[in-house]
Amino acid sequence: MSFQVLSIPPEQVEADALVVLHEEGGLLAEAGNEELRKHLEAYARDVDARRTRREWFCTLPPSSGCRTRHLLLDSVRFSGPAPHDEPLKIAAARCVSTCRQYSLSRIAFLVHHHLAAEKAGAIIEGALLGDFQDRRFKGATSPDEPEEEPLELIFVTGGEHAGPMEQHLRQREIVAEAQNYARELINAPHHVLTPAVLATEAERLATRHGMEFDVLEGQALRDAGHEPTWNVGRGSEYPPRLFVMRYKPANPAVPLHLGLAGKGITYDSGGLSIKTAETMHRMNADMGGAAAVLGAMEAIARLELPVRTTAIIAAAHNAVDGAAYHPGSILRAKNGKTIYVENTDAEGRLILTDCFARAGEEGTDLLWDFATLTGAVAQALGPAMGGVFTDDDELRTVLLEAAGNTGDGLWPLPLFPEYQPLLRHHLADLSNRASEKTAAGIHAANFLKEFVPADVRWAHLDIAGAASLQKPRRYYRTGGTGFGVRLIVEAIRLLAGRMG
Repeated sequence: MSFQVLSIPPEQVEADALVVLHEEGGLLAEAGNEELRKHLEAYARDVDARRTRREWFCTLPPSSGCRTRHLLLDSVRFSGPAPHDEPLKIAAARCVSTCRQYSLSRIAFLVHHHLAAEKAGAIIEGALLGDFQDRRFKGATSPDEPEEEPLELIFVTGGEHAGPMEQHLRQREIVAEAQNYARELINAPHHVLTPAVLATEAERLATRHGMEFDVLEGQALRDAGHEPTWNVGRGSEYPPRLFVMRYKPANPAVPLHLGLAGKGITYDSGGLSIKTAETMHRMNADMGGAAAVLGAMEAIARLELPVRTTAIIAAAHNAVDGAAYHPGSILRAKNGKTIYVENTDAEGRLILTDCFARAGEEGTDLLWDFATLTGAVAQALGPAMGGVFTDDDELRTVLLEAAGNTGDGLWPLPLFPEYQPLLRHHLADLSNRASEKTAAGIHAANFLKEFVPADVRWAHLDIAGAASLQKPRRYYRTGGTGFGVRLIVEAIRLLAGRMG
C-alpha cells in the first residue's frame, strides 16, 4: 500500500476512482468545479431521500471536467455508541471493497478541510484494515479471484492541511500495518506458526528495530523455574518457548517501564481435558494475545514511542500425548506458589504466571497482559470488545479512554475478592479452576492476580471474543482481528501525555 497527499483541485486528480464521503446535510469534501459539484449534490440528495442506500457508484461524463472517470459517493452516519471516527473507518473500508469489485486500486479520497488530519487518519486506517486479505495459504489464483494490484490511496485537501495530514496519515498507516501483521500471525495454522517459529519471528522483529531479545527453551526453560510453561508444552512435538523483547527509547518521556505479557498458545486441543470438535479447528487463534503484543511492539518501535516497553511471551502447543501434563498434576510456579491442575484446558493462565515472574525480574512498573483466556468473557461481551480487570483506577481509565479512541472496545469487569477463596485447593496453594463454575472470567483474573509481582500495577485484558471473528464485522473479514495493537499504542501515548 502507498499513499500521497495532494493539494490540487479534485477534477485534476488522476485516479481510478474519486471517493466523496457524505453525511446527511452536506458533503464531507470540497466539491471541486461547478459541474462536479452539481453531480455530487444530486447524488447526495438521492442518498438522503432513499435513506437505505449507502453508496452510489457511477462513471462521470466528460462534462464534469474530471480526469478520474469513476465516482463513488458513500453515506457516513455519525451516530450510536461507536467511537467518533469509527463510521469513517467503516465507510473507507466499504469504499475500497466496492472499488476492488471493479478492479480499481488507485483511489482518491476528497477530504474536507474541517475533517482535519485525524479524520483522514481514520480513512487510511479503515482502508488498510478493510483491504486486508490473507491469501498465503491459497493455491493458484482462480479466474474468479484474480491477483489484486497494490492499493494506492490519494488524499486531496487544501494546501495548508497537507503537511500535518501526511504526518498523521503515516502514523496511522504504521499502526494499521502492525495490526494486519498481528492478523497474519493469528491466521497461521498451528503447524506453520509453532512456538519456535513465533519466537524466531519475534527475534527478527527485535533485530530489525534494534531491540534486545532473549529466549528460553528446552531444559533451560525448566531450569529457570518456568515449570508451568514447560509442562503445558511438554506433550507436543513443538516444544515451548518463553521470550523477551526490550524496547528502550533514546529519550524516554516518563520514568516508566511498561511490561506487555502475551498468551502464546499456538494451538490448544485442551490437552487431556480435550475440547469438542466443533471449536477445536479454530484453536490456532489462541495466541491472539501474543499476536497483539508483537504487533504493538512493531508499531511502538516504528513510531519511536517514548516509553520503555518490555514484551514477555510464553508460547506453547497444548497437545494430547502420553507425555502431556495430566489433570491432577501439581505444578510449582516461579514465585513458589503451587498449582493443582484440575483441567488441562485452563492452560493459558498457567503460562502467564511465567510471563508475570519474568516481568518482575525485568523490573517493570506496569504490567498489561493480553490473552484469549476464557469463553466466559467471550460469551458475555461477544466479538465487539474485550474485558479489562484491574484494581488500579488510573490504569482502567487510561485503557478505557484508549479503547474509546481506537475502536478496540473494552468493558470493565470486576476482580471480586469474595470469589478468591474459591481458587484454594487442599493439596496445593491454588487450583487452576475455581470450585464454582460460574463467573469463570473473574476466577481466571483472580488466579492471575496471585502471581502479579509486588509493587507492579497490573491490568488483565481478556480478548477471547474479539481476537478472531467467525464472520465479517465492521471493516474486518473473517479471521484474526489483531485486537489490542491500536489499544496498546494509544494507551502508551496517553500515559506519556499524562505523566510526561
